[in-house]
Amino acid sequence: MNSSLQRLRHLSSSFPSCTWERPLFLAKFHFALTKSAVFRVFLLLVFSFFLLPSALHAAAPDPDLDAANRAYTDGKYEQAAQLFQQIINARGYSASLCFDLANAEAKSGHTGAALLNYERARYLAPGDSDIDHNLQHERKLAGLDPNSYRWWQIALLSIDWTVWLAIMATCLLLIFLSIIGTAYAPAVAATTKIPPRLLKNIFRAIIFAGIPFCLLMGYIELSTVGFNYRIQGVVVAPKAATLRLSPFDSADSIGIIPEGELVTVEDRHNDYLRIEARDHHFGWVQQKDLEPVIAGSFDDKPSN
Repeated sequence: MNSSLQRLRHLSSSFPSCTWERPLFLAKFHFALTKSAVFRVFLLLVFSFFLLPSALHAAAPDPDLDAANRAYTDGKYEQAAQLFQQIINARGYSASLCFDLANAEAKSGHTGAALLNYERARYLAPGDSDIDHNLQHERKLAGLDPNSYRWWQIALLSIDWTVWLAIMATCLLLIFLSIIGTAYAPAVAATTKIPPRLLKNIFRAIIFAGIPFCLLMGYIELSTVGFNYRIQGVVVAPKAATLRLSPFDSADSIGIIPEGELVTVEDRHNDYLRIEARDHHFGWVQQKDLEPVIAGSFDDKPSN
């Protein structure tokens, strides 16, 4: 009996240490959970702050757009095209609106207007596969050759020329610093604890690699500016536009440009535009037979 009591007292004497450790451990665990929960709530509030306006905007009713979409769904394509055009006139151009308008014009049988708005949608969203698919399908129906963008054309249209300029400026700065570093290699090596020979090799590698890279960036920048700022138009004249030798009504006809074809505008004289067709033929067409891909861009060409 005494031995049992002694054993019980011995066991009970070990409890206090456990009773002091468990609450401390639980307190630490509870604190960690609390910090994690607070952090999650904070992240949720941050995401809600940025996403809530978009959600509200997406959920907001748009009666004008709903009416246009309803007309298209009901097969009233002429009406749908008019409604989409009214929305664009009120809100400005966007890839989605131009795409919807082009679809309605295509269903209405207006080849030139359809291809014009497909080209406008592609200009605003050059990498969109749906736009390119519908554009090429409509060109095929019109008997025109495909004109899908290549990967480098998508890159030139997607990246602003100022980005290439910033990359080139950064490269030039690195070359300049490398030239200075080569001249003061011992002092730089003493500061950075890098062996002078290794440091010179690093600077030389930057110089020899940076010069051709800068030239490449300069070429890409010029290509981007030239590609992005081309003035292009789409033939919207019924059936075809007459290509003339000079900008006069009495000038000889040297061919026709089919409805829906994309051309590049080189010059303007009164009511005539000098264009380059896809087959690299040059000539003059009446301005009323063309619509610019970038609205208003024909006005940038002064009349001679």
